[in-house]
Amino acid sequence: MSDDAAIEMIIDPRERPVGRGTVRRLLPWRRRRMVGPFVFADVMGPESMGPGQGMDIDAHPHLGLSTVTYLLRGRAVHRDSTGAVQTIDPGAVNWMTAGGGVTHTERSHPDDRAGTAEMFGLQTWVALPDDAEDGEARFEHSSAASVPVDGVGGVTVRLAVGTGFGLAAPIAGSSPLMLAQLELSGGGATLEPEHTERAVIAMAGDVFVDGRRLDVVQLVVVRPGSRPRVSGTGTAMVLGGEPVGDRHIWWNFVHSDRDVIEAAKSRWEQQQFPLVPDDHDPWVPLPGS
Repeated sequence: MSDDAAIEMIIDPRERPVGRGTVRRLLPWRRRRMVGPFVFADVMGPESMGPGQGMDIDAHPHLGLSTVTYLLRGRAVHRDSTGAVQTIDPGAVNWMTAGGGVTHTERSHPDDRAGTAEMFGLQTWVALPDDAEDGEARFEHSSAASVPVDGVGGVTVRLAVGTGFGLAAPIAGSSPLMLAQLELSGGGATLEPEHTERAVIAMAGDVFVDGRRLDVVQLVVVRPGSRPRVSGTGTAMVLGGEPVGDRHIWWNFVHSDRDVIEAAKSRWEQQQFPLVPDDHDPWVPLPGS
């Protein structure tokens, strides 16, 4: 626990294998499972992939959550069992709601595999409210041009999802929340208590929260009701929202009911989840199977 008035705790990243690469995981953590409805946060890269290489995350399932992908550099192709096929570019947003079950893949764009390509971004999961955990799967995309932007005091704010910093994003989210990018060029922005729970991730450069410098890819949970100042020169991501209640997490499944997760394990083993059109083979087996 930090002594800083606005800082509740600081979380260091842990490296985890995902697909054919490695990510740095921040949430969930043993002492902090969620921030608002955000139950999972991985920083991807920065990574440079040479000719013939690429990101390949094969067909895998999700349940009871929404995945949110936001890239700072590079691009990827998303496909899922709703039939959605979408290339995501830097500054754009992919929001996939799993509800009662969805399957998807994420791969490097085929045009990028011949040369050297970069990948750098944030993927988060948002736990769905009780009344949406078992709903229909769906997919939403917001282009970089449609993401609202505001600049003040040496800070450029891009609001990817939800509401915050006086802005409203095209993708509202499943419950009150925000996900924003701050580009800091020597100034600072006050993080108002618009949402009960909030966190700041230092993505690149020199990022400070109330004067405390963060290591790159550290996450700071700020105290409810506080008004910390985020400043420096670099890039930060801010996420938060209202809690949706306790959630169980096992692999790619998130739900308020453990029995639903147990049933999902069996469904995936028996290939009873919907298929990804034209990209379901290979698929990721259930861990431990």
